[in-house]
Amino acid sequence: MKKQLIAFVAVTLLAAGLALASEWYMSHDHWYAKEPEKDFALARLIADIRTSTSRYQDLEQAKADGYAQISGNVPLEGYNFRKTGNTQFAYHSPSTLLYTQREGRWQLVGLKYIASEVRPTETPFQGIDWERSLAICRYADWQEFRSPSQEGCPQVHPETKSAFTVWYPDTWVIRLWIWYPNPYGLFAGMNPLLAPFDDHMIPPDEAGSWETWKAHTEFSNFNHHFSGWLVLVMGMAMTGSALLGGQKSRYAHLWPMLTLGVALFILYRSDPEYWPFGPRTLTELLGDREAIEHKLSGVIVLAMGSVEWLRARRILSHWTWGMIFPWLAIMGGVTLLFHLHPISNFNYVGRTNSPHTTEGVTAILAGMTYLLGSLEIMKQRWWGLVPALFVILMGVQLIVYVE
Repeated sequence: MKKQLIAFVAVTLLAAGLALASEWYMSHDHWYAKEPEKDFALARLIADIRTSTSRYQDLEQAKADGYAQISGNVPLEGYNFRKTGNTQFAYHSPSTLLYTQREGRWQLVGLKYIASEVRPTETPFQGIDWERSLAICRYADWQEFRSPSQEGCPQVHPETKSAFTVWYPDTWVIRLWIWYPNPYGLFAGMNPLLAPFDDHMIPPDEAGSWETWKAHTEFSNFNHHFSGWLVLVMGMAMTGSALLGGQKSRYAHLWPMLTLGVALFILYRSDPEYWPFGPRTLTELLGDREAIEHKLSGVIVLAMGSVEWLRARRILSHWTWGMIFPWLAIMGGVTLLFHLHPISNFNYVGRTNSPHTTEGVTAILAGMTYLLGSLEIMKQRWWGLVPALFVILMGVQLIVYVE
């Protein structure tokens, strides 16, 4: 009994520590933004940039200085006004100014520094990485269409039938939100507080067209729903195993195998814009917190399934291996509590993070109840059904998920 108590306390403390660490991480490393080292030189530079660009609060002054509109109202970014002929980097003369517009009034919200084609080897702001912006075709009504080459741009937009005007190749950008607050950070790739300014004329998330945005949404929904059915069957297999003797059952290895299937599906299909699906590389993925958390969830599920399969095959027999599944379930649950889809949650669905919150709570409960059984604190035979029921509930939540 002593070892069970020690293990239970240890795992509980680990879970609590993980929750605190996640909360600290959220408050110190905002979405899509690395925070640079706080020093006087950077603070002075930011202040100087703000002073030198203050005149552009007047859009007419920006136009007089050579800035011309090149985009419509990009969701969570605003209207892009680029300075013609600006090819050299200069802190006080950014390549692009970002504006919002409401009721005929224009407001400067941020700056964008741009490097063309090849990613610069150095960054102008220490600790801040250049972010890749994919090549795009733009049209007379400011609609967009993604294409890696100008030859791939339709001469009229496939949805609005507007005439093609210009193609922009891949660029590397750094955004600086010094004229509007941004909870994701000063150098974040998007600003959720601009959602009230969005007119829904341009689809979000670099989709390029509403048809593509719909396809992305359907892709995400399919991923959740298919994963949900796998998890549901996995929970049913756990139920059968618990009824037939738990780890001693000859079928105990079936649900871990289904767990491995869930993990491989998540790792392969979770982010279509990144490797192995899309043009963005694995290195670029490491700069996208949402994508990292998707892959991390896949790794967590992979570890859970691997350990439980080895336990079922009697390859791992020490009691401590029984702590891996509940600890990782709790870890994954905590990650879900803080997981957000910035575009859909803040802008296009108008809802909070309730789906992921309920899934996170369910995962934590599955881990805690499994832990009580593994430590034989709850020795009743029926107790093995409790974590299985939470896994089934998780499957149902994923099946009914809507992006």
